[in-house]
Amino acid sequence: MSEEAQTTEAAEPPMIAAIRRAVAAHSVETMAEGTGSWAAAVLIAVLPYEDPQIVLTVRSQHVEHHKGEISFPGGALDAGETPLAAALREADEEVGILAEQVEMLGEQSHYRTITDFHVIPFVGLLDRAPYRFRPLEVEVAEVITPPLSHLLDAANTGYEERQREDGSTFRMREYWYEGHRIFGATATMLGRLLDGVAEELEAAR
Repeated sequence: MSEEAQTTEAAEPPMIAAIRRAVAAHSVETMAEGTGSWAAAVLIAVLPYEDPQIVLTVRSQHVEHHKGEISFPGGALDAGETPLAAALREADEEVGILAEQVEMLGEQSHYRTITDFHVIPFVGLLDRAPYRFRPLEVEVAEVITPPLSHLLDAANTGYEERQREDGSTFRMREYWYEGHRIFGATATMLGRLLDGVAEELEAAR
C-alpha cells in the first residue's frame, strides 16, 4: 500500500477503510462476454457514515421484473456501453446518484441470475452523507439504506432453501431490514462484499 493510501485510510472511519481493503483484496470471478441472455451492471453505493450504509432500492409495481423486491441501482447495458458506464447511468436515472460524486472502489465477482442476466457489480463510495436521492417513481418505490453493522449482525441474516433443476437443494442467504427482505441475487452479491469486510474488520482487531 502506498504512503498516500495509508494516510487516506488512517483518516477514514474503520468500517470505510475495511470496505476499501475488502474490495481491493477481492478476487473477481468474471464470466465470458455473451454469458446469459442479457448483460447488466449494478452499483453497490456506500454512504460514508461512521457506520457506512448501503444504498438499496425497493422496486415499484410498475417494473417488468421483480416487482417489490430489493435491488441495487442498475440495469441492462445499452448498445456499445461499458458495464461501469451502465452502472453509473442507471444509478443516476433510478435514484439520482451523480457519477462525479462516486469514488469507484472496484469491481466485484459477476453473477448470473435465474432470469439469465449476466450482472457485473461495482462498489462505489459516495462523497457525502446524507445524500439527496431522487428516486424515479415509475421504477423505485423507496430507497433504503441499511447500516453495515446491521447487515453484519447474524441476527439479521437468514437462509432460504432453493431447489435446482435436478431436484437437489441449496441454501441462499437473505437479510432483513425494517421489514424488508433482501434475497436472491442482491443478497448474494451483497454477501460477497460483507464477507470480505468482516474478514478485514476481524484482521484489524
